[in-house]
Amino acid sequence: MTVDETNELLRPLRLQGAHLVVHCSLSAFGNLEGGAAALCQALMQMVTDAGTLLMPAFTYAETLFPPRGRALPFQLGLPVSREIGTVPEAFRRLPGVVRSSHPTHSFAAWGRSAREVLSTQRDNNLLGPLKKLNLMQGHALMLGTRLHSATVLHLAEERAGVPYLERRTAGRINTSGHEERVVLEKVPGCSLAFDRLEEQLDPDKYASVPLPRGEARKIALRYLLTLGTAVLEQQPDVFLCGRDECESCARKRQKIRTED
Repeated sequence: MTVDETNELLRPLRLQGAHLVVHCSLSAFGNLEGGAAALCQALMQMVTDAGTLLMPAFTYAETLFPPRGRALPFQLGLPVSREIGTVPEAFRRLPGVVRSSHPTHSFAAWGRSAREVLSTQRDNNLLGPLKKLNLMQGHALMLGTRLHSATVLHLAEERAGVPYLERRTAGRINTSGHEERVVLEKVPGCSLAFDRLEEQLDPDKYASVPLPRGEARKIALRYLLTLGTAVLEQQPDVFLCGRDECESCARKRQKIRTED
């Protein structure tokens, strides 16, 4: 598949001038010439600099301090955590893309409003860019991914006031070039159970097109936030996964029990 073919495939989603947070599985496009960087450039062409492209450039796997031991300090050149994907890593390296300096949940952005969107993020307001994108009537662009990758649902957790968002410590290289420890509040964790919201999505509420190996969906952030918050208010543990080995969700369950 070429960049031109990718543009044509996604054209029905009407991306020009849109404000998007992008979650992508590169494999959904099959054999794409130029790989992840070519896909990012195709998205830039479609959105144009009148819009905004935002991608998670998270590094929590490396920069969060474990219960015992050290963490790798964040700096702007630190690669995106492998589990976040190859597309965000390629995106942050492209000319014109800027990155925030949050020690665990940085974002990369491109477009006319990129710096404005990133400027809303603080150490203890890690979802600030998504809050801003929501105010801009933005959308989540899900390219071959399910809702477990929809970071905006962590904002639904915050809005619903769930008791399990954590205080954590991370490392960062500060502007003076020295390593510092940063205490963070309301740090989210595992998101695998976000997929439970899939069955509640109204297909009339979003646009979609087929991909060679999956589906591309453009879903309004406001819709996802409203739906996710309502579900959490009814069932605070709905977004906790059932894996025995998931320490994050085990801690969250304990927090809920303590609150009860």
